[in-house]
Amino acid sequence: MYIGIQTRPWGPERNRNDLDGILAEIAGAGYDGFEIGAQHLDLTQPAGFRGLLERHGLRALGIHVGGEIYDLQSVADALANLERTIAFAAEVGASYLPFSGKLKEHKTEAELQHQVESLNKIGALAREAGLQLCYHNHYWEIQHQEAELRHLVANTDPALVSLCLDVAWVKRGGGDPVAVAAEMFERVGYFHFKDTQDDTWMEVGYGTVDFSGLVGVVRERGYDGWLVVEQDETSRAPVESARMSRAYLRDTFGL
Repeated sequence: MYIGIQTRPWGPERNRNDLDGILAEIAGAGYDGFEIGAQHLDLTQPAGFRGLLERHGLRALGIHVGGEIYDLQSVADALANLERTIAFAAEVGASYLPFSGKLKEHKTEAELQHQVESLNKIGALAREAGLQLCYHNHYWEIQHQEAELRHLVANTDPALVSLCLDVAWVKRGGGDPVAVAAEMFERVGYFHFKDTQDDTWMEVGYGTVDFSGLVGVVRERGYDGWLVVEQDETSRAPVESARMSRAYLRDTFGL
């Protein structure tokens, strides 16, 4: 397995203006690679980005995007920029296109179907570029017995749409991360290992998510992909949080 990290804790300013410094901290903390939001990148400069990867010996496993996939017009309006992002991700050697939907309460059946159609369309574009689209859940796909996530899994093409399963959002949405990971394992492209305690994001291993159970699932199934640490917010220096999460996975599970 490979251990990655999302660059979100370093904040928008550093992501946009000091990616070199962030990657130095990530490499120094012992990670194999990272995921970053497309909004922080100059999509016209893949060569410069590749140079940073080579300098720090890291892989860019995913370029994260998102949008209102329940609204077909919004998807159509965003398509040109999305295609540029996919091309950039392919050029820099990313494996995944993680995609987050947007919250909308009480989606209609038509809007749920629009989500399916949108993800299949984006997934096809990603596959043509050699990427795997992975839908990233938040709490709203999990609430009500994972109703929205189950709809996506049941109705999207498994050849085009996988999951980036965020285990802390499963927890916050009222689900059981271990049970959901086991049930939906065949659709998981990779995992976001994130921890939470009530409404506070925690370093991995310092909250209430059952990582022993999760690691048991991935090992039992022979998973050899990416486990990506994500912490949306931290009261510590981001590099300190990154080191704490990395040390927990290494010292507790040998990862």
